[in-house]
Amino acid sequence: MLTLPVVASRDPGEAGRISAMAFFVGYACAALAPLLVGALRDAHGDFRLAFGLLGALGLLMLAPIARLNTPAKP
Repeated sequence: MLTLPVVASRDPGEAGRISAMAFFVGYACAALAPLLVGALRDAHGDFRLAFGLLGALGLLMLAPIARLNTPAKP
């Protein structure tokens, strides 16, 4: 996963921008997910809704990854 920006980018600058964006979004999700899970657990009394939403979010994040233009390997 860490090499994906290098493979999907055209130059080192673009690889750096993609890496920075990926780390920013990743750390933001990692910081907010426990708060969201706790709030939904407090509101509904169990973890089913919280983890269902996190699973759906994980599936939604696969769509942009599938659209990346990675060069064919020789």
